[in-house]
Amino acid sequence: GTEPRVLITGLNLTVPKGRHVIVTGPNGCGKTSLFRVLAGLWLPVEGAVAVPAGKRMLWLPQSSYLVTGTLRDQVTYPQHYRKASREVDARVHACLEKVRLTKLCDASATEDPFGLSSYHHDWNDVLSGGEKQRVGFARLLYHSPAYAVLDEATAAINPDEESKLYEMVLGVGTTVFSIAHRLELRKFHTTELHVVGDGSGTFKLSELRNTLDWM
Repeated sequence: GTEPRVLITGLNLTVPKGRHVIVTGPNGCGKTSLFRVLAGLWLPVEGAVAVPAGKRMLWLPQSSYLVTGTLRDQVTYPQHYRKASREVDARVHACLEKVRLTKLCDASATEDPFGLSSYHHDWNDVLSGGEKQRVGFARLLYHSPAYAVLDEATAAINPDEESKLYEMVLGVGTTVFSIAHRLELRKFHTTELHVVGDGSGTFKLSELRNTLDWM
């Protein structure tokens, strides 16, 4: 079997509400593996990750998971509505508006005033890389979880759009953990965890001073 690999040794980090962590480091240093542990997809060999009881965490990978179904289903996932209320559809439409994706709504649907019943077997064939990532952010805004793990979730989006998306997510009160190659994203975070990636588990933790005034 594969030898276990040390990602990080001796990290003790508490992230209260309103603090946001960006994880940096060279390619292949284990940033995504660390996020899988954070999101509860993998178990750590030693130690633990604790999320306050009753708090939701949503993980946005580089390519958002898209389901066979309607446009509504893409935003409300993992929830599915066989028949959604007008209130739910209004919320879904508002989230699509915020991420500039209302062009995907089917304006010709007379029984569906918000045009959210457009159906595709494979939305991956319909959407560009940037659109898939914006669907992920619409999903994030819809659910407004306590925590979000963003793994290169804006890699296909231009920097101006990226800034607007981050501002919206932080504006709804979600605590964010990000992996990012664009170091400009530091301004949306309060702490940087730099993974050295040499196999020793070494890391550097820094408080970021150049964060936005409103944070």
